[in-house]
Amino acid sequence: MITRTLLLLIAAAATASALSEDNIHETFDAAPGGRIIVDVDFGAIEVSAGADDKVVVEAHRKIDSNNEAREKEYMAAAPVTVTKDGNTVTVRARRSQKDRNLNWSGRCNTDARYTVRVPKSFNSELRTAGGSIIGSELTGTMSADTSGGKLKFTHLKGPTGATTSGGSIELNGCEGAVKVDTSGGRIESIDGSGSLEARTSGGSIVVRNFGGDAKVETSGGRLAFENINGKITGRTSGGSITARLKSPVPGDVNLETSAGSIEVTVPPDAGLDVEAEASSGRVTSDLPVTGTRTDREQMRGKINGGGKSLVLRTSAGSISIKPAGKEVVSK
Repeated sequence: MITRTLLLLIAAAATASALSEDNIHETFDAAPGGRIIVDVDFGAIEVSAGADDKVVVEAHRKIDSNNEAREKEYMAAAPVTVTKDGNTVTVRARRSQKDRNLNWSGRCNTDARYTVRVPKSFNSELRTAGGSIIGSELTGTMSADTSGGKLKFTHLKGPTGATTSGGSIELNGCEGAVKVDTSGGRIESIDGSGSLEARTSGGSIVVRNFGGDAKVETSGGRLAFENINGKITGRTSGGSITARLKSPVPGDVNLETSAGSIEVTVPPDAGLDVEAEASSGRVTSDLPVTGTRTDREQMRGKINGGGKSLVLRTSAGSISIKPAGKEVVSK
C-alpha cells in the first residue's frame, strides 16, 4: 500500500513538472563573406569569430511547465531548424502566424541559448523576441533586434544597426557606422570609431574615446562625453551633461538638456564660438570670452579668437565652461 502510494505521488509530480528540451549541434563548411541568420521566438543569441572555414551552431532550448501536452504542441509548432543555402546559414525557431496565440494557463518557464561561431569576416542578422544579443570580433554588417534584453558588441568592424525594446547597450571597440536604439536602458560606447547614433527612451549615455561624430539622445538620463574626435550632438529631456573636449577641438559641439546642468571642460588654448543659454540658471566661463552678454543667463562670444561652434542650452540648470588640466588634453 505504501509503495503504491509513493508511485502515485511520483507520477503526479512528474505530470505537474513536465520538461521539453532541444539540444542541437551542427557544423557547416563556410567561406568568409557569408551570412548568419538567427531568428527565434525567445532566447539569448551569441555570435563570435571562430575558424575561418566553419560555421558551428549550438542550440539549447527548454520549456518547463505543468502542461506537457502544451509543451509538445509548442515545440512542434516552432521546431529549431538549421539550414545552409550557398554561403548563408539560417537558424530559425519561430511559430507560424496561426500558432502565435499558443499560451499556457499555468506555470511556464522558458530558456534558450543560441551560440554560433563563424568566420571572422561574416555578416549577421540576429532577431529574438526575448533575450540578450552578443556579437564579438566580427568584420561585416551586423543587424540585431530583440524585444527585450541587453545588447553587447565588442570589436565589430562594419555597419551596425541594433535595437532593443528594453535593455542596456554596450559598445566596446566597435568601428564603422553604428546606430543603436533602446526603449529603456543605458548606453555606453568605449574606444570606437566611425560614426555613432544612439538613442534611449530612458537611461544615461556615455561615450568615451570615439574617433568620429557622435549624436546621442535620451528622454531621461545624463550624458557624458570624453575625447571625441568629431562633432558632438547631445540631447536629454532630463539629466545633466558633461563633456571633456580634446585638443585641438575637432568638431562643433551642440548640447541641450531640458532639466539639468551642463559642464564643458575645454583645452585652455581652444578656439571656440560660444553660444550658451540657461533659462533658469547661470552661465559662467573660467576662460576669457570676448563678445556680448545680455545677462547672467546668456553668453555669446569667442574664446581664443573663435573657431569651432560650442552651443549649450538648458531649460533648468546652470552652464559652466572650464579649462582642462594637462591630464585631459589628448596627445
